[in-house]
Amino acid sequence: MITLRLATEADAADIAALFATSRRLLTFLPDLHTVEEDRVYVRDKVLRDFRVTVAERDGAIVGFMAELEGWIEHLYIDAAQLRSGVGSVLIADAQSRNEDLQLWCFANNLRGRAFYERMGFEAVKFTDGATNEAKAPDILYRWEREFGSG
Repeated sequence: MITLRLATEADAADIAALFATSRRLLTFLPDLHTVEEDRVYVRDKVLRDFRVTVAERDGAIVGFMAELEGWIEHLYIDAAQLRSGVGSVLIADAQSRNEDLQLWCFANNLRGRAFYERMGFEAVKFTDGATNEAKAPDILYRWEREFGSG
């Protein structure tokens, strides 16, 4: 069973570890930060500035999502939990609280792109990656609540 809750400062190390290991699964991205830099980023930026929801299974954090005013800034799932419903539960939670959502996904993240499209997101802009830190082509996705659907 997957449970959701808002993250606390006590979750910083677990979220940072999940962030670091999950991001490194995207082998097309350069390694830009150390694990320690990821920890500092999660502790001092993500947990401070975003609404962070963690997904837990059997008491362990298996995914997290960071949101800011209609944007999903981060969504990372433990590799062992991919395709187990964790991401769907997190996205559905965000969709239940928003009329529309946007997010960026790297163009080479084919699994992520397919997932977002299954969740009702549509690609609205393609870039060459010149403005993101990884300099990797990315896609802006947008989801809007359908009229009369809650």
